[in-house]
Amino acid sequence: MLKFLVSWLRWRARRARKSTFLPAGVRTIVAVELTRLGDFVTILPALRALRSRFPLARTCVVTSEAHAPLLDLCEPGIDVISIRKPKTLAGFLAALRKVRGMSPDLVCSMGPANRNAALALASGSPFIVGYLNGADSLTPFLGVTPVESIGFSGGTNLTFAGENIQDRPWKVLQSIGVGIPRDPFLGFPRWKPDDRRLARHRSLGLQGPYVVMHPFSGWEFRSWPLSRFRSLAERMLRQLPSGVVFLCSDREGDQLSPLRDAFRGAERVVFVPSSDILDSAALIQKADLFVGNDSGPLHLAALLGVPVVGLFGPALPAHTAPYAARGVFIYEKVSCSPCTQTHCIIPANSCMSRITVEEVFDAANGLLGEARAYPVASHG
Repeated sequence: MLKFLVSWLRWRARRARKSTFLPAGVRTIVAVELTRLGDFVTILPALRALRSRFPLARTCVVTSEAHAPLLDLCEPGIDVISIRKPKTLAGFLAALRKVRGMSPDLVCSMGPANRNAALALASGSPFIVGYLNGADSLTPFLGVTPVESIGFSGGTNLTFAGENIQDRPWKVLQSIGVGIPRDPFLGFPRWKPDDRRLARHRSLGLQGPYVVMHPFSGWEFRSWPLSRFRSLAERMLRQLPSGVVFLCSDREGDQLSPLRDAFRGAERVVFVPSSDILDSAALIQKADLFVGNDSGPLHLAALLGVPVVGLFGPALPAHTAPYAARGVFIYEKVSCSPCTQTHCIIPANSCMSRITVEEVFDAANGLLGEARAYPVASHG
């Protein structure tokens, strides 16, 4: 249904009169990213550049209520329209009313999702740019997605094809004349959590250095087996001075039961289910290392300047890994990867199950050694 709506809105928008785009005349800009956490995290550096390029304009981003607090990482001056249930019709209509009420001069669809495209195309803005053709947002790295310009007298020939997810928002900005900075993926390592979140962090009773492990992802086939995370944590506790924090969202908390049972009474293991994304960010930022599947929290950790070990399978690291200054991305190539990640044709020997505890531990130990010069106990 939404895909047909996008097609009709796109057809109607293309019939509108085209004009010359004058950056000096832009007073209100709306950027739209209503999909997953990882997608929203990757647009944050681009939002900073957009705000810098149009300093006199009001800059606003439309995103889900769960992700909106991450704008705290950016410098002041970016407003937010947060949507409680962006996947529902009610949530979409609420967002649309707010966007149209702003009478934006420019609307940017920052990622290839029907929700983004529909909201941008129905915004009433004279200039709309970005991913507008209702492409597959689940595996866009498997195809070619054009960056389209509607309302502009001059078009764009940019496409997103086989590149890293962090390149995607910069294609949108390039199409409206925003230059790419020398280091476009520079994150927010200097962000400081507020006192309330620091107090919550202290209340966990963490003593000394720790490693954050996030054992989940948005897709079943992107997830390393939970038993491997257990083995990895056990080995770290034996051989390194680091504690281990298992981090997840509230809705994933019940899935941690096998790990809670395995580490019951362990002094250096903490479990933190949280629905507050800035609480999670504060916990990640203080970590010496982040270990996790290809997921939004992995991108968040990299953005905060934390060394990361990322585990990849259905998608290649070249496509979906964060550009991290200190990152190791482990990937075991199989003939069917990259794939649509909706089902697995070799579940008994899947790409994720081929990643061993040994290689993840070695990668983690190497990064920890670089950062802290930790002594490593013997393997006896």
